[in-house]
Amino acid sequence: MIRRARHGDRGAVCDLWRELDALHAALAPAYFRATARGEHDWRQLLDAPDGAVFVAAPDPGGAVCGAVSVRIYDTPPDPAMVPRRRGHVEMLVVSRAQRRRGLGRALMAEAAAWARAQRAAEIVLTVWAGNADAEAFYARLGYRVLSSVLHTALE
Repeated sequence: MIRRARHGDRGAVCDLWRELDALHAALAPAYFRATARGEHDWRQLLDAPDGAVFVAAPDPGGAVCGAVSVRIYDTPPDPAMVPRRRGHVEMLVVSRAQRRRGLGRALMAEAAAWARAQRAAEIVLTVWAGNADAEAFYARLGYRVLSSVLHTALE
């Protein structure tokens, strides 16, 4: 079951968010740290006028075990860029115990439907290097590499 997140989902979603933050901190410790998200973070995510959060529960009335947040962005004004509205998936997480049951796919479908209703032409997202499970998941959904971000240390 997929539904729009409510304020009362904060505890469950923040637990999932902490799991995702820990994964990102392990993959890219120069960019991320494992942390606890508070009420302010949840309200900011849930109340964003240009975004939506959806949650998954395997059974009606069951515990929340997955979440996706999506936000709408328009191409910045630049004469060299084609004007385009896109949905950006900022977070997708399904609890380890509930993976491989179609919840991630269902959450992504709901995020795409919402973005389409906001007149978005596409969905974009970021997968951090080393997250092979996420890369494989999104590839199964038909996502392809759009760009690569390169970096070098200056220290």
